Amino acid sequence: MSQEKVDKKKYEKTHRRSLLRKKKLEEFFSIACVSIIGLAIVGWIGFSIYTKVQESQAELAASTIEYHEINASAIQDYVSTLN
Repeated sequence: MSQEKVDKKKYEKTHRRSLLRKKKLEEFFSIACVSIIGLAIVGWIGFSIYTKVQESQAELAASTIEYHEINASAIQDYVSTLN
């Protein structure tokens, strides 16, 4: 083995705890970042669906059926003259 490899092995052996702690922290932070991004995406999708549902309910409420009275006395007079 070359001297570089020997020095590297010796360094890894003496600093094993700190290297493992550093590796675990990096894994934890990467999982936390992915989780936060995932939650943000799910929240955004949920909010957009909620707003679309609210808009469609508002459109349904606005498009209620309106009834208008019609004066049919002229038609009734005409039908009564036919008899």
